[in-house]
Amino acid sequence: MLAYLLLLGMTAATPCEDLRVGYRREAVERVGPGDWREAVEPVWVYAYPTLRLRYRASGLPSDDSAVLTLSPGSVGPVTPGATNPENPFVAGSPVPAVLARDLAADVEPHTLDVDLRGRMRTPQIHELRFALPEGAKLAVEELTFLGGADLLPPEAGPTLPAGAAAWGVEGGADCGGWRGTTLRGRETLRVVGEPRAGGTLYLGLFPNFANVGSFAAGRSPEEVRVKESRETADLIVRLTYADGGEEEQYPLSVAERRHVLANRRPALYALELEPGRPLASAEIVDRSAHAQIFVSSAGVSDDPPPGSVETLPAAVARREGRPVGAAEVEATHRIVGAPEAAIEARPTERAEAEGRRLALELKNVGAEVREFTLTFPSATIRPSADAGDVAYVFPRQGAVIAREEGTLEAPYNAAFPLQFVDVFAPGADAGAALIVRDVEGRGKTFRLRKQGAGVTVEVDYRVRLEPGESWRAPEVSIAPHGGDWREGFAAYRAWVASWYRPVGPRPAWLRSAFWARRDYPVGGTGKLFDVKRGRYTFDALVRDGEAFGGVDFIDVSSWAMSETVGRVGDYPIELGGVDDLARNIAQARAQGVPTGLYFEGYLIDKRSKVGREQDGRWQLINEDGKGAWWSGGEATELFACPYVPDWRAFLARRVAEVAKDVGAAGVYLDEFGFGRMRCYAADHGHRPGVETLPGEIETARAVRKALDDAGAGGTMIYIEETPPDAAAPYFDAAFCYNFNHADINRSPLKLNLSRFAFPDVRLWDMVSIGIDPRVLPWEDFRLSLWHGNGLWLKGHAESWYGDDLLAWLRRAHGLLKAHAEAFAGPAEPLVDSPHPAVFINRFGVAPKVVHTLFNASYRTVRFPFEGRERTLAPRDVMVVEASGEAR
Repeated sequence: MLAYLLLLGMTAATPCEDLRVGYRREAVERVGPGDWREAVEPVWVYAYPTLRLRYRASGLPSDDSAVLTLSPGSVGPVTPGATNPENPFVAGSPVPAVLARDLAADVEPHTLDVDLRGRMRTPQIHELRFALPEGAKLAVEELTFLGGADLLPPEAGPTLPAGAAAWGVEGGADCGGWRGTTLRGRETLRVVGEPRAGGTLYLGLFPNFANVGSFAAGRSPEEVRVKESRETADLIVRLTYADGGEEEQYPLSVAERRHVLANRRPALYALELEPGRPLASAEIVDRSAHAQIFVSSAGVSDDPPPGSVETLPAAVARREGRPVGAAEVEATHRIVGAPEAAIEARPTERAEAEGRRLALELKNVGAEVREFTLTFPSATIRPSADAGDVAYVFPRQGAVIAREEGTLEAPYNAAFPLQFVDVFAPGADAGAALIVRDVEGRGKTFRLRKQGAGVTVEVDYRVRLEPGESWRAPEVSIAPHGGDWREGFAAYRAWVASWYRPVGPRPAWLRSAFWARRDYPVGGTGKLFDVKRGRYTFDALVRDGEAFGGVDFIDVSSWAMSETVGRVGDYPIELGGVDDLARNIAQARAQGVPTGLYFEGYLIDKRSKVGREQDGRWQLINEDGKGAWWSGGEATELFACPYVPDWRAFLARRVAEVAKDVGAAGVYLDEFGFGRMRCYAADHGHRPGVETLPGEIETARAVRKALDDAGAGGTMIYIEETPPDAAAPYFDAAFCYNFNHADINRSPLKLNLSRFAFPDVRLWDMVSIGIDPRVLPWEDFRLSLWHGNGLWLKGHAESWYGDDLLAWLRRAHGLLKAHAEAFAGPAEPLVDSPHPAVFINRFGVAPKVVHTLFNASYRTVRFPFEGRERTLAPRDVMVVEASGEAR
């Protein structure tokens, strides 16, 4: 039953009411009959749950017909009959908020308050939908979503440090000793005082970020509400000095000593001032429609700001003609979990031009099966006696390049895709790279531990040996070099070049396919498929892509959805039919937009024909002996083991049949690339507990052969995650979760070294993941451009991305397309830079060379580059052609 309050006339405003508005729709008049849809950037109804409608109405029936419906904007795959969390219909159905009988149709002014608490199953809405019958009129004087007084800051703000000269704050709205901006507005608050030099500008701030930060299906919005922000797209402080100079900074939290704004907590923040330059004023710029900033106080202190705990990647010093030093390296192995006498170990070592080559063979000389952990190698590298000079590279997702003591560990899969670790000392000009020479993708775990001046690098394997059985570990190279980690990376790439031969076609069109547009015929945006007509509408999706600057590739998921056999397994083409899908694919291709089709690398719906016939024989088995099922909702889709030959053959055959029938330019294997699962079955032809990455490689081989045999050799294969190095030859492209998984506190650049090790594998960064609209991370979009990568774009253009981000995406797409040849060429990470806070990547070969520059600091920097003076804003990216032109 609708809970509402009907009032005559206008409702009196309460103190600070404008600051409790989550969204305001200005006056509009509608005359029926009609159905009007208005896309909006997400309105956070969980935090602003009172819908207030000031209106005049006439001609409405007194019935339950919906006048205003709120739609959440959920987009995702639909599994018929299942309630898995990615299904947009589980929580994302439209909600009728105002019915005809709720409104007084007497032409008089009224106000209606609707309590949405308990009615919305998502934290947000993305669309207002008005509907009126013939003869009805609705004049909306104002539509707002209101939150409670708990959204406002407390009475007292943080205290300025002793000795700080207080300055005033102007602009915004006054609210109990604070001045604040509105949530949807982009106002500026001005800090003013008598110009004076100092060391620090202090600000007492209370930020309010209403958006949720992650996929929230089945979870309370408060659980996933943004806890802190470091996004310069939310806020920036512009400092103006008395001499006319300006700079921008992002505030430093005094308590955290990091550049973050703590959501909904009053705290003191600091900005470092230029020494000796009197500050004239400061502007606190609210840049986002989803951020609200309150300021209680401001003051200038003569003291410098507190030091930040954040560090930038370890710098590489130039050699300046010094002789290269020599790193000390001690290497051994370790066996844990088996009696020493039961396992015979035969280590060998030989010198080679690049350094040392280590090998190890084990044999079970006992009478029992032995399972144990082998650590090989366990190598301690000391490139310098000065612990402060010793640094390391640990190339996990978000590579760590640092000097700090501590331990890092990651399994060899997408989380740690490159099989090398580097230790270097710029001051001593010495270092060494440790390279594991495994081209089979065997399971292993990499570990690094720095203590003092020594860095220990270890690789663990789980080994199972029958009596009398032998096992050889992958060989290991230790390559000494100077004090530049890039020399170690070059040694790793030289090893890769010795065996890397792409198996797939690496089609020419893929080199400039930067924007991959994901959509679903059912549960999607409505641009790909007309559900009422049962026909595909690729042309509408391509036109919609103009909002992003264009679409280079269409990625279609759930095209095989069936009410009877599910979405994975048999892969029937019931939606639209074969001819309709093929015709749309051909028409898009004629417009220069190829299409890829979704297949599951692991999952089979138990209701499908193949699911019933396999009867559990192909199912991946967990360690508890039970079959593995897709988590969330009912046990509808089972995991198949990629080592089972019959499963590989079936999947490869069906993929090739569909690709040939409809002319797909690409086939997608979902969940491939992660390589993190294990199968414990005893009858699949593998040892129990084996990692699945080698099985993924075998499956890719089978799919590639089937495509070639079917005459679809030009069809490329792409997967869900960046392939580990041993798997890279088998995949032409991949989605990439590097930015999602990188720890910015350890990896402030979120550097993805796979991009530079395998520049021929197209990567589409997964920045817009999830099924619901949210505030997308601007910085990750910028870092994707810095990497020269493409983007995977999902969801409704207007409401998921917003005008500002869409404008940036159009500009970025233009830059990538203009320099497509360079970005598809050789790629070098972190080339020499003229500024310690600016990190530069280089792409291409002369004369087609382009640089991408990233200011990793939280303040404006100025520096010379390519013959010109440059200015780069905090955490911003610039593209510079070799000719010197900045974009």
